[in-house]
Amino acid sequence: MTTVANHSAQISKPIIFFDMDGTLLDLAFDTYIWMQLVPERWAVEHQATLEQAKSQLYQYYVQYQGSLNWYSSKFWRQHIGVDAFAVQQENRHLIAPRFGCFELLNALQNLGIECWIVSNADQVTLDLKLENVPIRPYFKQVISSESIGYAKEDQRFWQTLQQRHPFDASQVTFIDDNYAVLDSAKQFGIAQLFSIGEPDSSTTRTDLNPNYIHLEQLTDLLNYLDDDKSSNLYGT
Repeated sequence: MTTVANHSAQISKPIIFFDMDGTLLDLAFDTYIWMQLVPERWAVEHQATLEQAKSQLYQYYVQYQGSLNWYSSKFWRQHIGVDAFAVQQENRHLIAPRFGCFELLNALQNLGIECWIVSNADQVTLDLKLENVPIRPYFKQVISSESIGYAKEDQRFWQTLQQRHPFDASQVTFIDDNYAVLDSAKQFGIAQLFSIGEPDSSTTRTDLNPNYIHLEQLTDLLNYLDDDKSSNLYGT
């Protein structure tokens, strides 16, 4: 089932930008790392209870959410004294694609559609995940916001990305589970936007934003590549 927003979603001559975590890959891994394992390590280091650790780290998370630091394992190592990247490496066997990931990417490849990964993950985390889920060959560009110097929530990310890797925003389709990122992309001029109905298999998403179409399965995107289906959905 696809949750439909009241706007056109027809894809015309697409180049497709994909977020990674929560879009192509299951966000359950990140939730487990940052909401369980990192607090456990912090509690041991600071001789605190797990509840105290979660409370303190949550305050830090809220403080830096949406900034480049929020996505930087180096920053968190310096700020809280926990090597989050090492924790991810130790649990790399839990990194997993979302259902339909390879099926969608194979279909897009067969259709000759150009695809990019545009991720807020820092470079070491991005590389670790793509070593464990081998999807890199499907993408012409694999971009970490760390290399751009701004998070995707920031207009300067899109401006700098376009300067370094020219693209026509009017021809881009972008899929991301983060609404703040989608809002930023929309402000920049990327009009064909999709979100994800269930980015994290360990929990149910309840904050669905009615401004965006939500793909319940990644392969739902293929429906919007059919001109007849796309036009019939919205009466255009």
